[in-house]
Amino acid sequence: MINEDIVKELFGYFKENYGFKIENATDLFDAERNLLEFLVRIGRRIENKFFEEIGTEYLGNIVEKDGKEYEFKDYREKSIHGLFGVIEYRRAYYVSREPGQGSFIPLDEKLGIDKKHTPGCNYFFSFFTGQDVYQESLDRFHEIFRPDGTGLLSMRKVLDMDYELGDKLEGMRQREIEEVFEEGQEIEKEEVISGTMAVSIDATKVREKLGEELDENGKKTIEIGFKDAKIAGISLVEWDEKEGEAVCVNTSYVTGIEYADDFFRRIWVEMTRRSNDTEANRIVFLGDGATWIWDRTGDIGNDNSIEVLDFYHASEHISDVCKALYGEQTQPFKQHYDKWRGLTYEGEIDTVLSELKRLRDTCAKDSLRDELQGEISYCETNRVRMHYDEYRKMGIPIGSGVVESACKHVIGKRLKLSGMTWSPAGARGMLQIRSSLKSNRFQKDFRRTLADAA
Repeated sequence: MINEDIVKELFGYFKENYGFKIENATDLFDAERNLLEFLVRIGRRIENKFFEEIGTEYLGNIVEKDGKEYEFKDYREKSIHGLFGVIEYRRAYYVSREPGQGSFIPLDEKLGIDKKHTPGCNYFFSFFTGQDVYQESLDRFHEIFRPDGTGLLSMRKVLDMDYELGDKLEGMRQREIEEVFEEGQEIEKEEVISGTMAVSIDATKVREKLGEELDENGKKTIEIGFKDAKIAGISLVEWDEKEGEAVCVNTSYVTGIEYADDFFRRIWVEMTRRSNDTEANRIVFLGDGATWIWDRTGDIGNDNSIEVLDFYHASEHISDVCKALYGEQTQPFKQHYDKWRGLTYEGEIDTVLSELKRLRDTCAKDSLRDELQGEISYCETNRVRMHYDEYRKMGIPIGSGVVESACKHVIGKRLKLSGMTWSPAGARGMLQIRSSLKSNRFQKDFRRTLADAA
């Protein structure tokens, strides 16, 4: 608890520096803004005191590290960005006794300061950048942690922090995969699902900058490509009495730009994190008609697994064929869409197929016949995953709304805004920051990156 005398003294300093007159809402708002600036300035001074108390980490004239000897050279000054502003401190500087073998700075290594910022600065800034574009995140961070306009961060610093953290988070996930698959270790359990587990899988395109070159006139050209950003949501399934349907709750996410086989290893690690015994869970896989999904679910499922074609994705296919046949939003379109969608919902996909085949066989237009055949093939391929009447009776979800939403809100809202193009490293790093944030484990994951670096 803070001593009341200290509070009174601080309040006195505040009034002395900012004045104190509150007669209306505007005055109160201004006083609160001034208070924020006042507290940040105090925090900045205290952060500098942290480093005065820590000391220089002088370890003697000669230090041995990793089989090498380092000799004390001198004390060197360093400036870094702390949470509340710039921190100035001195630390012992050592140089290898073997020429050309580098240096060793014990304090920086001890505190994990390999770049010019503290962990707290990195954490809160990436907390912002993981939710908004860089410039808006920078403005927000400055408004809260640099309200007096001093010690502002550059955009280059911002990108460095995010690239570094994204790389560490991805490295952590890869180590987890290696521990589970190569070393047979148990993953630490979190938010354990003991009943029905839903695994929703999808992908969306992200613009990547694949390279750049200068033409003969010295003009820079950038090669742009699209990469599949894969995402999976692992959820607890509960029954919503009000809506009368099964819903996915308490979802955690995994993301990656990688081959499908590698991504399914990532999914499996998250499944084992969320379950004490995946053999005992009823596992429901939800997805669209992509073969890369259904070709691999058997590798991570069990004898109780159920595959469900997302009903809402199936409905989009029904809508597409109705548009081709009758035109968008016409009365025949609405009539047939409602009919075929209703039959599909009731598990009568064979009836829908019969009607589509009849229309195909009597169609005189080649392009329309081909489109009908495409929809027929889609339904025939996925009919084993379209028993929606049975799924509802079993109390399992029929729609992958979780992952459809995730494509938009976990990936799209941050990585697919208008005109946005990413470097491969930037995209992969931001995906890990986003999935960690949206899984409500960002602080825990961040702490683990610090422990891994120690």
